[in-house]
Amino acid sequence: MPTPMLSAVMLLPSFLSVAGATVNAALRNVTIDDHFGDAMTHVVPSYIPPDEWSLSGGSARPIASLAHDETWHDVTYHPGNAPHKASFSFTGVSLYVYCIIANTPPPHSATFDAFANYTFFLDEELVGTYTHQAEKTHDFFYNVAVYVNQSMTNGSHSFSIAAYSKDQPVLLLFDYAVYTTTDESLDSATVSSQKPKTLHTSAETIENPQSSSHTSGVLYTSTNTPGVNNGPKSHPNVGAIISGTLGGIAFAICIRIFFVIRVRRRRRQQQRRRRRRRRQQQTRKMSGRQLSNRRKENAIPITHNHDGTIRELRQIIQDLRAEKRVMRAAMPPPHAAR
Repeated sequence: MPTPMLSAVMLLPSFLSVAGATVNAALRNVTIDDHFGDAMTHVVPSYIPPDEWSLSGGSARPIASLAHDETWHDVTYHPGNAPHKASFSFTGVSLYVYCIIANTPPPHSATFDAFANYTFFLDEELVGTYTHQAEKTHDFFYNVAVYVNQSMTNGSHSFSIAAYSKDQPVLLLFDYAVYTTTDESLDSATVSSQKPKTLHTSAETIENPQSSSHTSGVLYTSTNTPGVNNGPKSHPNVGAIISGTLGGIAFAICIRIFFVIRVRRRRRQQQRRRRRRRRQQQTRKMSGRQLSNRRKENAIPITHNHDGTIRELRQIIQDLRAEKRVMRAAMPPPHAAR
């Protein structure tokens, strides 16, 4: 039957697994790829107008291996046309949208247009813009976070990124998006069966942002030169902190239990050794006593019942001594021998 200490050790992994599952189930990041769609719902973003967008095509040719899943959607907007948009829906509390930015100055700009001028709509409300002019280096920027929003309400949302400009062409290379959601949101959401909402964005709405209501949450947009590996801003993850704390406590408990069991085992071994030594000493004492008793039992007793024999022996000894004295007297002195 296991001891209470061993029972605690056996129940500890179960406790950790339950605690870890509870913490890890709080938040989850889900990726929406431009071509393969939502990793959870498999819904693919919609592109308007569909005949203007191309899959990993167009004049701009970034390195495919540096793009997410080696795909992107390419479109070039020309002034006078309706805005070109990419739209998708999701259920979560934060959103990060990533594009590939062409940083190609003249004369390379004659091959394709590199101006980036994007407008963002969240739940049919204009929430920000992103602008980037070509610089003095001929290169592409990958994983550029053109839109970041970390203050959304937990629920179903629709998002749209539009390429538009009044005076020059705009290049849009949409790569992927990442949203943060909860398991409760995934269980209650119906995004798996619905398509992204089509936002009827007009040029007037983009040119006059005041005509559209704005969200009151914190919005992050950037008009600076994007970095090569721009990504979501790091922020404390409560689930990771709790998991680390529980892991540290569990590790300390395991070490404590290990040392307690080891000390008890050593004490038991010492007690067994002491008992063994006592038994050996008792066995030796008993063996010595038995051997002494056996010698006494096997000893031949000397009796003095034959008095005559003893007297004869004494007489013989006396006669031998007398003969020895006579022989010494009969021997000549040393000088007579010379």
